[in-house]
Amino acid sequence: MHAAAAPAPPLWLRTMTAANLDSEMGLIGEMMVQYPYVTIDVEFAGVVHHPPYTGSRPTPDEIYAALKSNVDEVPAVQIGITLSDAEGNLPTRSSSSPEQEIAWEVVFSDFDAGRDPHVVDSVEFLKNQGIDFDLARQIGVTSTAFGEKLLAILPPPSRRGELTWSAFGGAYDMGYLLKMLTGGQPLPETRQQFMQLVKSRLGGGRIFDSKYLVEHDRQDLRNAGLRHTADVLGVRQQEGVKMLAGHKSVVAAAIFATIRSQGVSPPAWSYRWNFIVHIYL
Repeated sequence: MHAAAAPAPPLWLRTMTAANLDSEMGLIGEMMVQYPYVTIDVEFAGVVHHPPYTGSRPTPDEIYAALKSNVDEVPAVQIGITLSDAEGNLPTRSSSSPEQEIAWEVVFSDFDAGRDPHVVDSVEFLKNQGIDFDLARQIGVTSTAFGEKLLAILPPPSRRGELTWSAFGGAYDMGYLLKMLTGGQPLPETRQQFMQLVKSRLGGGRIFDSKYLVEHDRQDLRNAGLRHTADVLGVRQQEGVKMLAGHKSVVAAAIFATIRSQGVSPPAWSYRWNFIVHIYL
């Protein structure tokens, strides 16, 4: 039986472009102190490279090699960022009455379908969801500029354990985030190097995949997608919105908060920061 979800409060999804990068990243940096749970979702133009088909499940190393090739070659289109506190509350901002919760959707200028590898169906899907790729190239921010600003607002390495990062099905999300934080450099050659670099850049090993956590606590949700998982857990969702990176990060944050509220204590997650080994890689 699906839990009954309460109506979602008004959400102000703030679009970040080159024009307001400094001010919006400054706001995120200020709010991270009170809202130290950071949930991300990345949109990109499809999985071009796949593990070799051998008739059996690919090995973690084979899956990572495919992920690396995709992240290295296919530019990110958007990243959604949702901040929340320990109870799952989002920051609020008043532009009108009533007060609205806020999250961010960053528009990147990097992707060019005439130049970059991509999956045609994925690009068409993103267009149907409302992405204007021509406009994004004009007004968007480069992923490297975003990464520089993000590094500038993160706590110093000695305090990065104060933040908790999460995603839903997040191997690619973390892969793209690492690429942004390293100035667009290719991902490390091995998955072990990748995991160590993600851990060192984001700090403290407090990196969780809520899809992995849900699947291990709820067998009925194995292989379930974001929206179905949210429906079953009674997570509030905005009605009638296009599910791109910003809104997806909001739903993923709510799923992560719901998991925590159901009694799974952080010490039990301590080994799960390397979700990439256990499930997705």
